[in-house]
Amino acid sequence: MTVSQVIVVSLPGSGTPLLADLTSALGYLSYGTMSAAPDVGGRTAGTPELVAMRPLLTAAHGEDEAELLLKRGAEDREVLDSAFRDAAGALWRVWWMRLGQPVAVASPADPGLEGRLARLPDAELPGLLPGRGCWYVDSLDLRRADAGLLRAWHNSGQPPIVFHHRDVRDRIISQLRSLSRPGDPAGFPPEHLIYRDIVGALPTMEAKITFALTDPGFPGIEEARRCQWLLHHPAVTVITHENLAGPGHGGTAAGRERAVAQLLEVAGLTPASAGPAVSAQLAREDDDLTVGQWRGLFTPAHERLLDRRHGDLLTTHTATHTATSATARATPSPSGD
Repeated sequence: MTVSQVIVVSLPGSGTPLLADLTSALGYLSYGTMSAAPDVGGRTAGTPELVAMRPLLTAAHGEDEAELLLKRGAEDREVLDSAFRDAAGALWRVWWMRLGQPVAVASPADPGLEGRLARLPDAELPGLLPGRGCWYVDSLDLRRADAGLLRAWHNSGQPPIVFHHRDVRDRIISQLRSLSRPGDPAGFPPEHLIYRDIVGALPTMEAKITFALTDPGFPGIEEARRCQWLLHHPAVTVITHENLAGPGHGGTAAGRERAVAQLLEVAGLTPASAGPAVSAQLAREDDDLTVGQWRGLFTPAHERLLDRRHGDLLTTHTATHTATSATARATPSPSGD
């Protein structure tokens, strides 16, 4: 059976757009950190058909009010669409808080709607949004995630969780390039805006790498430590960027096939039902996605610094999966790769 909602944990700098391209090709709408993505062949949420609106409107407004809205919507779709968007916005905040993600105190979301949706059992939330959705988060800290969500996931394994893993060195380079890039910072997380100022003031890439390796709060470092559990949990599917990258970004065709097969298994889809779009890799001209980009930028001093401060994050990943379980393990690489 096709899975309606998936949670993807993709640390900053992991090359998340590549995975968002793939989930979009499978028919999933991107929520969370990738709400505006993918920008290649992507889809937008828009507003669904009337029948698909009923579960969320009923949960947010009650059965009687939802029925009135749906009847009125048959004649005045604008009113119904507005009510649905308001409810979806409130649900987005509820999901986001349950996943332990930061939210702004000031919000246009109706606190009444948000309060009603927040009281729903965790098992009911995935079925409220129409269609299929993929929730992208850049960390899943067990100390911050909602206790009810964790208990529900422990008991049912739903929604399935995918951990998008990438070599920490490539993640650091990708982050530094993103933070150094001129232009509109819209879409940056608030803490990244602060680090954008700091990184932008450093004169060379060498200096930037040294800073990233020595600053304990650099984006993605602490998150990686708090997400190490994802590499070991048998119910988590780990998809590596090195596999997902494929030949277009320094990986291999065989690795790409493995990554696609893993995601199809998570989604409950077969290659035939997924269609040809999944097997084709969309073109992205982005050096940040290249596998092994760190090799031309890290100095021996950087490698020693990384090993001393973050050697625990230098892991490769091997995963085997069956139809009923996933086994993930992280093992140190003899070469540090």
